[in-house]
Amino acid sequence: MYQLMRAILLCVILFSLSVNIPAERKMEIKVAIYFSNVKRFAEEIRDAIDYSWIKKGVKYVISAEIMGREDVKKGKLNSYDVFVIPGSARPYTDAMNKKWREEVIKFVENGGGYIGICGGANLASVGFDEGGNKALNPFLLKIANVYVNDEQYEEWQYLWKSNWRHGGPPIKLSILHTNNPIFEGFYGEQRSIRYWGGPGMYEAKEENEKFGEIIPLAIYAEEPMEVAPLHYWRWDGKWIPYRNVTTDIKGQYAIVATTYGKGRIVLFGPHPERETFFDGHIEEFPVRPEFSPFTWFIYNWVSDNKSTISYNWWILRRSIAWTVGIAMPPASETAVHIEEPRYGIYVEGRKILYSQSAIVIGKTNIIGKAINIRESYLYVDNHLLYTGKGDIQLSTSFNPGKHVVSMVGRSEGEEVKNEISIFVLK
Repeated sequence: MYQLMRAILLCVILFSLSVNIPAERKMEIKVAIYFSNVKRFAEEIRDAIDYSWIKKGVKYVISAEIMGREDVKKGKLNSYDVFVIPGSARPYTDAMNKKWREEVIKFVENGGGYIGICGGANLASVGFDEGGNKALNPFLLKIANVYVNDEQYEEWQYLWKSNWRHGGPPIKLSILHTNNPIFEGFYGEQRSIRYWGGPGMYEAKEENEKFGEIIPLAIYAEEPMEVAPLHYWRWDGKWIPYRNVTTDIKGQYAIVATTYGKGRIVLFGPHPERETFFDGHIEEFPVRPEFSPFTWFIYNWVSDNKSTISYNWWILRRSIAWTVGIAMPPASETAVHIEEPRYGIYVEGRKILYSQSAIVIGKTNIIGKAINIRESYLYVDNHLLYTGKGDIQLSTSFNPGKHVVSMVGRSEGEEVKNEISIFVLK
């Protein structure tokens, strides 16, 4: 019996050596994220899409880099597969440069993917349908055959009056039944996504043989002015609300997919890169004391019922996959996120002031959130510092200078990464 078992084991070994078992194949998707004036907007997109997944023996890896306007003008988009323009008003002025426009249009026409969020969606359209924003129409990319309904004194007030990241009310979208796979498994459902004054979209009838079919993926199921009523205020011995801010995008397209030439395009009115809320209310307040005639009113969205930061990240990941024409990643919230130190000045582990960069003096606490993660790793300047199975929380010191802190998480068939730069002064 023993000799029989040895013979069987030897046969198994010889057979395994004779069979050419293919190694896991790897496909890299190179994504350029546009940075124009606020780097945080680009970094939030990178946080969401620094991701890889395995499907049928192929490991798909999204590699994201941040690109500036001079890079676009120099033709560097040609080295990438997808171009993402986050929500911001600055790209409108960048697009006034003819060379900049031509490079983006050529990139998409020749097969590049384009994802536009909020202002990035407006920029891809054929034009604003009415109001003062129509002055921007000659400088738009005109790669998606949609008009955008997005007015300064209406929808844009949810941007201008926002207390920055504390604004942005959650708006429900209805996911439509389509043949597009981005929302497969969610057709007919509603999804909460944060809103900062993005467009309602509807089909235009412009003639251009390069335009593809407009595929509406989601519509606004709620009106922003009803979910989060805002007001215009005037001074009459005291501040009084004298007029409501109105919006009219309910029922219009919130997310669309289309093509231009050989390229694929996905446009978002709201912001899937941000966490959302499942209830709450608007809170308006003056920037300066309420009794002063020299002030203005802004707003917060107030709620204790917040989603995970990665609640809608899968939408962006799957949009990237669709623009490239590859297998869809799972619709999961799998993510890692370094929460501290981030966007602030820290002294001995305490955040004392907000900053666009992470600046550290003395010891600091590293706090990393892990969502649906089996294995967690923390690296400093590519050197492994910590291994665990979930969230990370530790205290450490750095030498003065710039350091790169990376958190990596792995689960079944998925790998995520989050990276920050910190500047240590002492």
